[in-house]
Amino acid sequence: MIRYFFSIIGGRPFNDIDGLELPDIEAARAEAIGLARDLMRMEPERQDWSSWSIHVTDEKHQEIFDLDFSEAV
Repeated sequence: MIRYFFSIIGGRPFNDIDGLELPDIEAARAEAIGLARDLMRMEPERQDWSSWSIHVTDEKHQEIFDLDFSEAV
């Protein structure tokens, strides 16, 4: 299992220091989509998520991918 870190880039930045152990990149992408959807549900009054994204890195802090919140809609 690989540890992935999910940092939020946007209005309320969050730098993930704990990460999650997941089997592969597909599972990490699903986790990022779920996180983005949860955040959008928690703040339904916010209409513009276009500048928000989730930056995913691995345990070596190498960039794996960025997920724009628009991809989670």
